[in-house]
Amino acid sequence: MKTPRVEEKVIEEALNQTGFGKFNYKVLIVAIIITINSGISFENISLIMPAASCDYKMSTIAQDHIATSSLCGLALGTYFWALIAEIKGRKLSLIVGLLLDGGANVIASVISNYYGFIICKFFNGVGQGPQFTVLFTYLAEFSPEKYRDKLLSWLELPVILGAIICAGIGWLIIPMEFTYITSNIFFFNPWNLYNLVCSMVALLSAFLVTFLPETPKYLAETGQYTKLMDVLSRMFRENTGGTDKEYIERLKKLQLPEVNDLLVKVKSSTNECKDKSSFVKSFLKFIKQVKEIMKPPYLNRTLIVCVAMYGTTYSIFVVMLWTPEIFDRFAIFEEKYPNMSASICVISEKLYSKDATQDNVFNPENCPSKLDSTVFSHTIILSLAALPGGLWLPLFIDKFGYKFNFILASVMSCLLYIGLLFVRNSSQNLILTCLIDALSFGDSVIYYMLVNLYPTHLRVIAANLVAFVGHVGGMLSIIVVGYLIDDYCVLLIVMISVHVGVAAVFGFFIPKGLPT
Repeated sequence: MKTPRVEEKVIEEALNQTGFGKFNYKVLIVAIIITINSGISFENISLIMPAASCDYKMSTIAQDHIATSSLCGLALGTYFWALIAEIKGRKLSLIVGLLLDGGANVIASVISNYYGFIICKFFNGVGQGPQFTVLFTYLAEFSPEKYRDKLLSWLELPVILGAIICAGIGWLIIPMEFTYITSNIFFFNPWNLYNLVCSMVALLSAFLVTFLPETPKYLAETGQYTKLMDVLSRMFRENTGGTDKEYIERLKKLQLPEVNDLLVKVKSSTNECKDKSSFVKSFLKFIKQVKEIMKPPYLNRTLIVCVAMYGTTYSIFVVMLWTPEIFDRFAIFEEKYPNMSASICVISEKLYSKDATQDNVFNPENCPSKLDSTVFSHTIILSLAALPGGLWLPLFIDKFGYKFNFILASVMSCLLYIGLLFVRNSSQNLILTCLIDALSFGDSVIYYMLVNLYPTHLRVIAANLVAFVGHVGGMLSIIVVGYLIDDYCVLLIVMISVHVGVAAVFGFFIPKGLPT
């Protein structure tokens, strides 16, 4: 028998009565660690690409395939995680995703074959999916309405911290001078160790999530009233020091018919009343939810948010994955031509284009034995530059709102990308990319907004659809970079700028709150 859905406002009120305290901080800390891992897990590709270029004999396009494989995994795994989150819960989705993320990176660390490494990075990308979508819903569904926006806005900062940690670990490990080679079959170099160390945070995160419960809103949505009251009572006990009986009395004092109906359902629910639907029925329900967000009253907001996310991630992933390679190109150019100044487009044309003296294929004689130290220092500086944006959101989100912050960041980023055409040395390039990175929080802002744009039963589906579109945008941008940066750099920068500009325009039309 199908369980009737409990209205979201009822669970919202029950959640508000649990207070805010120790339990919420525990969930927030675990969410922060997971978000740090997402920064590490994604950012480490940007250092591995130039560091592994000699071992895998990679050209520019071959490096591009590594980044693309991870983004392809992110995109293709999006709806798989949405299905798991809706059928089995947010918690299981997070745990399995984190285990896949960490496990794939562990295997990638000992793979000495280029194509095997790409396959591992694909599954690494698949495993990162819940960290970019389900996590926001998981934290939001534990948070009282009063604190929700503030808590979600703080999740931008750990991503930045993860990127800083990632670059710091890389600076410590990748320059090490050791190598282990077994004939022509197996090798293990510093970058392999670096990738292995980075994988540990995902495995730790999965372990920590096992100590947390499923969200109250998911339990209510699936009719698991006994577990629902257990979780709400646990939250009340840990937040206030009160008892389960005191929490029940607090709910009764509200004198709301809907809340009283919930208490009756809990009392009469001697066994778990979760709908024991088959996988096929659950999948059909999932498809129905997908269709629901693609029809009025959600159609307009879905299309607007998807276009905004596409344009935003098209630019963000370029900064995340290609800046270390660009820093390395500046270092090589300035060593070869110490008295010349040039933009990244001139450098790429002079060193890497088809007409350059260095062909656009792997040349073992020109392959640098290790990365220049400026690659690491500039990457850390770039990550630190994102801190102001990470602090701006939680401190001023209540004053200016998500929409204003998204539009402001997008417009300024559009202008700064055009500015890349006019830089003349590595210092100017660093300053401009730092400014761009400081404003690269648009994707996070969209994820935060989704919590308020869709009801509980559509929230994960919407987040994963938007994430899918965003990852496709990121994947296409990375592919475009690999093919255009050496020979058509100016066109590439203009394309990126136009994409983020379009995102800014669509940002004006993002609605506020649930449809009436």
